[in-house]
Amino acid sequence: MKKMKWVSARKIKKMLAVTTATCMLVGSSLTASAETVVWDYNFGGLCCKEADGSLAANKWVLDDFSGLWFYFDADGRVISSYLKQPCPILTAPDGSLYADERVRSATGQPGQQPIFSVPSTQKDIRYKGLRQMLDSIPLYPDATTGLPELDAMLDNIFAQIITPDMDTHDKLKACYDYLILNIKDERYEDVPDIPFSYEIPVGPDAIGAYNAAYGTLIIKAGVCDTFSMTFAVMAWKLGLPMYMVGGSTTTSGGGYTPHTWCQMDGPDGTVYVFDPHIDYLITLRGNGTLSNVRFGPTQAQVAGKYAERKYLFDYK
Repeated sequence: MKKMKWVSARKIKKMLAVTTATCMLVGSSLTASAETVVWDYNFGGLCCKEADGSLAANKWVLDDFSGLWFYFDADGRVISSYLKQPCPILTAPDGSLYADERVRSATGQPGQQPIFSVPSTQKDIRYKGLRQMLDSIPLYPDATTGLPELDAMLDNIFAQIITPDMDTHDKLKACYDYLILNIKDERYEDVPDIPFSYEIPVGPDAIGAYNAAYGTLIIKAGVCDTFSMTFAVMAWKLGLPMYMVGGSTTTSGGGYTPHTWCQMDGPDGTVYVFDPHIDYLITLRGNGTLSNVRFGPTQAQVAGKYAERKYLFDYK
């Protein structure tokens, strides 16, 4: 197991970007075939060329270089990539395609029995019906993340912020608030360098949500992706079927910017949004006044705030 010094969140992000680009460049050096995915600079992205030279379209391709699956739309552009197996390709209301890459079971491990929230007489904080919805969900808590170091960190955090008399709503809100108050984005706040080294645990996937959560909680810094993955990992420990969404959100200056947030499907199919990074930014701009405007609104309640949902995922 390699020792590595965590210097700053920005440097970590740069290293990941270089690694990703390198992988793409390696693929681009191969001769294209019906089963080889390449990075084509003229095309401006990943593509797969058929034997006749046309682009693979409306199909899954098993890349013979990586051994992973890619889906290409009618224009030959990648919709879903680097998967161990194909996933559902769905159509959004605007007609665009997006991938449902979720692999977690909403009912836990085989044979796992659910637990339920303690009753609560507390009122909703902001969105009517959210507490009742969260408290009604059968819970299938993660027994372990597979990373003993992360398990210990989460146990320590939960011991500080959660009490047995809390209902599911308040437990999830405590996790949400913890991230907003304790994790920084160094694009907006100074994040001190970590003056020590530690062993990076090897998780079930090289860039899984568990590993992302571990790094985020160690360095106390992150961006929208890692805020969301860490929140999802905490929700999984509570037993909630949280997942992440890659797409875009509105900016204060107008238009949209790439973004990652969390969602959860209610028992009746209503989709609820949880976006700790946006509330972190609102809290920061409000001089520390804790924001909860993105804690549990329905998609309808934040209509127009999110767009281009490109994929749903819950990478372990």
